[in-house]
Amino acid sequence: MARSSGAADIVVAVRRFVDDEVRPAASALEHADAYPHTLVARMRALGLFGALVPVEYGGLGLDVTTYARAIEEICRGWMSLAGVLNSHTMAALIILKSGTDEQRRRLLPRLAAGEARGGLCLTEPHAGSDVQAIRTVARRAGDDYVITGTKMFVTNGREGNTFALLALTDAAARPPHRGMSCFIVEKGHPALKVVKSIGKLGYKGVDTAEILFDDFPCPAGNLVGGVEGRGFAHVMGGLETGRINIAARAVGVAQAAYDDSVARVRASGARAPARVADMAMRLRAARLLTYWAAGMKDRNERCDVEAGMAKLLASETAQQLAVDAMRIHGEAGTLASLPVERYYRDTPLMIIGEGTNEIQRTIIARGLVDRYGERPGALISREGEPADRRQMVLAVRQFTDKTLAPAVADLEPGGGYPTGLMTQVADLGLLGALAPARDGGLALDLLTYAMIVEELARGWTSVAAIVAAHAAAADTIGRGAPMALRDAVLSRMTRGEIMGAVACGGVIDARRDGDGWRLHGAAPLVDLAATAGVYVLDARTNDGRVRPFAVERATPGVAVTAAGATIGVRGVAAGSLALDGACAVALGEDGGRLHTVADLGAAASAVGLAQAAFEAALRYSQQRTTFGKPICQHQAVQLKLADMATSITAARLLTYAAADAGDDVSAGLARRYAAEAASQATLESMRIHGGYGYTNEFPIERYYRDAARLLIQPDTTATRLAAQLVAAAGARS
Repeated sequence: MARSSGAADIVVAVRRFVDDEVRPAASALEHADAYPHTLVARMRALGLFGALVPVEYGGLGLDVTTYARAIEEICRGWMSLAGVLNSHTMAALIILKSGTDEQRRRLLPRLAAGEARGGLCLTEPHAGSDVQAIRTVARRAGDDYVITGTKMFVTNGREGNTFALLALTDAAARPPHRGMSCFIVEKGHPALKVVKSIGKLGYKGVDTAEILFDDFPCPAGNLVGGVEGRGFAHVMGGLETGRINIAARAVGVAQAAYDDSVARVRASGARAPARVADMAMRLRAARLLTYWAAGMKDRNERCDVEAGMAKLLASETAQQLAVDAMRIHGEAGTLASLPVERYYRDTPLMIIGEGTNEIQRTIIARGLVDRYGERPGALISREGEPADRRQMVLAVRQFTDKTLAPAVADLEPGGGYPTGLMTQVADLGLLGALAPARDGGLALDLLTYAMIVEELARGWTSVAAIVAAHAAAADTIGRGAPMALRDAVLSRMTRGEIMGAVACGGVIDARRDGDGWRLHGAAPLVDLAATAGVYVLDARTNDGRVRPFAVERATPGVAVTAAGATIGVRGVAAGSLALDGACAVALGEDGGRLHTVADLGAAASAVGLAQAAFEAALRYSQQRTTFGKPICQHQAVQLKLADMATSITAARLLTYAAADAGDDVSAGLARRYAAEAASQATLESMRIHGGYGYTNEFPIERYYRDAARLLIQPDTTATRLAAQLVAAAGARS
């Protein structure tokens, strides 16, 4: 491939290589544990050994995001192949970022061409994730350093020939990392011995070896950077990219597991199980988080926390999807004739590699405390973020912090509708967030709308739920209502004079009545049912289609029953609707937009609730001390904080991506994922708070109660999403 090829062309070429050459050969090579010489030669021909090496040194000069996309494609075919590239690429990056000019000129062209095959010599028999515990020593002897020690789990240990090695040059230095230096060691001297190849559960075909350095002479010119004591920083800097690589690997394996599962469902002709929808949402979340971290790396932003989050979430997701794929395949999933059992064997490596996930959680938690403190609300610092969006979100954030959050403790216990707060929300124009400007609305895009709902939910989930329900109703009326209905209600809705409610989960039939429609059926537990002046509902017509309809409160045949007290999200005036021949107005042919906006509002509400729970937990963990130190320094608490922050970030990215996409499947998956994240975050926050989290003196018990309401989603929603995903896969094939 020509080095000038665009990034998209490279990804397409890798995808073709995987489909045409890797997938047909992977099973036989993997079961034989045979090194894939032919496939490695093809990767070399594609230029992938120089993927991140600048063009001036003979490489492709890709950005990290494109590299991650290529790695994902390779692992969709066979994860082991990416191992050959990852260790090699990290060695090349250490030279690129930290080497001398002479080292770059001498070594990078050979690495980019695949003539030098790189690897990493970091781990030792007694020192795994704790790199500072290494014992390998490099002693200066004239023009050489003499290296003595043993390195474990060296990928490319047999087939490679050029390794980045970390060794002690000053064993007395404190802290120990100040005495560590990085060397480029090359095979060719008998003092470097490959002791043995290490058998593995999976990750077969690529060689993993133990290497002994027995007074191995290394030229002083191969001391990376030419200065002793900087090796730890050289190696750690490369690990960010390495963790993004592991995350991309995991996404690729997860994609393969998902693809095989969908193909199995399609071939069986059976109804798509809800599990398919959950697999899809987790896969999308892992991919978004991986490319978010890669984008930060490309912009030269610090991303140690973000790369750790990506590695953590993607690897755990891959393992979960491998299990899900095996369940969908049943007994066939355990057969060596299918790749499903290989996914199950391969995925634990990503949980362990580049630092175990427990270590990742510790790194993430420390970074959250040290770097961000309480990083609240929506991410409004994305590259190219419009100024008006930033101003709008900041204004809502200020309202939430100064007005909304302080009022909750007095208003929430009684369960009454927050009339005064909603008047202030209307004055801010938020009830017309999605309504057209001609009707007095703000005509916001879906992304800004999602950010606003998230901010409101950070203060009080109930207010966010009211705004979300009303906005979905107003949006549907503004887009699909006849002019008479629109003129009668929409401008009044934007001012809050009439509230709108949405019912997507009921069993309602729509029957023709002359030029109009009559609705029959019921919808349980509809937010705002008791106060709304107009309802937007899903109803099934005689031809089996589901369409949105509007019914005004005063219409004969509409009966509203106020709901009793609910566990959480109190004050939303919930109730049930009964429709007995009520006259209705059709709002267009397709209800997909209604589901999109409704699910997007629910997803954003869940993200805001989860963020509030996380902020409270982080703040409390910094203030509360146990055994003489803040509990945020205890590993058990750190693990919880890391998991909370990672799942919330993924939920936020899924929600924002769904807003950008604007389709009902993306929004539905975001809603399911965000609701799970909120449920997890509120419970973990309660655990961190201990007994205080169980009392009414802290808001944690409210967060936990509110999460229960957000979790409620009709089972038919997951089944519908799964069916849509399987149908879409069939259309692509």
